Amino acid sequence: MTLATTDTLSGNDFEDELTGSLHSYNKEHMEKLALHRTSSVKPEPEITAPPHSRFSRSFKIVLIAQCAFTGFFSTIAGAIYYPVLSVIEKKFDINEQLVNVTVVVYFVFQGLAPTFMGGFADSLGRRPVVLVAILIYLGACVGLACAQTYAQIIVLRCLQAAGISPVIAINSGIMGDITTRAERGGYVGYVAGFQVLGSAFGALIGAGLSSRWGWRAIFWFLAIGSGVCFLGSLLVLPETKRNIAGNGSITPKLYFNRAPILALGVVRKSLHLDNPDYETLEQPTRLNLLAPFKILKSYEICILMLVAGLQFAMYTTHLTALSTALSKEYSLDVAQVGLCYLPSGVCTLISIVTAGRYLNWNYKNKLRDYRSWLDQKRSELLEAHDNDLNVVQQIIEDDSQYTFNIFRARLQPAFVTLILSSSGFCAYGWCITAKAPLAAVLCMSGFASLFSNCILTFSTTLIVDLFPSKTSTATGCLNLFRCILSAVFIAALSKMVEKMKYGGVFTFIGALTSSSSILLFILLRKGKELTFERKRQERETTEEIRLPEPKESASPDLLTTDEEV
Repeated sequence: MTLATTDTLSGNDFEDELTGSLHSYNKEHMEKLALHRTSSVKPEPEITAPPHSRFSRSFKIVLIAQCAFTGFFSTIAGAIYYPVLSVIEKKFDINEQLVNVTVVVYFVFQGLAPTFMGGFADSLGRRPVVLVAILIYLGACVGLACAQTYAQIIVLRCLQAAGISPVIAINSGIMGDITTRAERGGYVGYVAGFQVLGSAFGALIGAGLSSRWGWRAIFWFLAIGSGVCFLGSLLVLPETKRNIAGNGSITPKLYFNRAPILALGVVRKSLHLDNPDYETLEQPTRLNLLAPFKILKSYEICILMLVAGLQFAMYTTHLTALSTALSKEYSLDVAQVGLCYLPSGVCTLISIVTAGRYLNWNYKNKLRDYRSWLDQKRSELLEAHDNDLNVVQQIIEDDSQYTFNIFRARLQPAFVTLILSSSGFCAYGWCITAKAPLAAVLCMSGFASLFSNCILTFSTTLIVDLFPSKTSTATGCLNLFRCILSAVFIAALSKMVEKMKYGGVFTFIGALTSSSSILLFILLRKGKELTFERKRQERETTEEIRLPEPKESASPDLLTTDEEV
């Protein structure tokens, strides 16, 4: 079966997408089975619809590079600061708790800003919000490079985080705009993988810069880099929001949503800008700053955010503790501390890229099995209901057991990775407490990081699947959980180390993370039912205030073409 006819997104949410896909898929197969039992009928001619995205593979690679470059300066801003914590402590004559506050406030605003800025990206477009975010970040970095007091450091770190942190959520939104579900895991994995280079090698870069030119050099580096990033985004980054640009073939009405690159003839031809696919234009999204809190009302989303948030908090606490422990327990200088972040950085990069490729492979396998199972169930229902197509179709659409379990396709291996990473971080903490050889500490740091960030790719991809029209807002909520939990643990880190030592701290956090991973079984077994029921209630609420609109062709995100599978 060719699903080219189903390339236009039929709704703004996952359940509409799911229902439309099942409707189209079930109807065609039931007709074939019924006609096989009755008489031969000439097939109707196929109507070809526009593709889900007009962006070519090469253009998608350009977008990946630009998104990753922008995201790099979001992730590096935290990691590049770790090696100079002890330097800042001495420079401003403060204690360890106060210097940790500069890390805590960064995570707090890194969590809060995307939660609200994501709504602007979902309504006004991705491009203008990205440009404003980079400008704010650039100004904050210049201010930090010139800061003279501890209070200035605190305020500007807040501004720095608030400026650049929405970019990560918006990048997920861009990937959701231009990809189908079958290929999304790989693209999200690549973007996340290159973004995480900032976390992976930020400490090494920070150590090198501060050793040679002092701690202020790290902020000048960020300012210069973000300036280059702003120019790249200004020239190259197109608007991808589907209620503004459709599948990429529609020129945005407002000037600030237009990228200069669209004026090039080869780009106009590639995107079909002179012959737009207006039917791919989605309904405008109203700006609603309370939208994140509506998303948080979903039980399945809260479970996912809690599990992913605890894992990320353990990872960032380990990065913060590593700087202090190596300088105080192992008497290493700033440059040596920076080098010791390499094992965790390299393993983090491998983890995220590999997880993205695995998601694509697992999705295709699960989808193939689902299609075979659904064909069998459909045949059984037809036999039980005298080949009544309408009855069977209604049964399949109204029962959640016949829907595709996207939770299993995305989260199936997460439990194992969470247990392995928690065990690794626990061993890491006890190695520091026992003053084991430095090689043992770094090996455990690398081992734990190898499995720690898999859940980041799993959860981000799933969030994009569940909220295709609100991706920036939804991933902003995920980011809020991660950053707030990180801020809590980092704020308490020095006190916890005093009472429990590093071994006790990471045993405690590891136990919390391992225990929370049990909640994933709820999502694997009941996640699709919870989502099905939530969307049904939302649909009923919508129908009470407006007449139901006829459904368009189904989305390819659930049932993809043969080439995509």
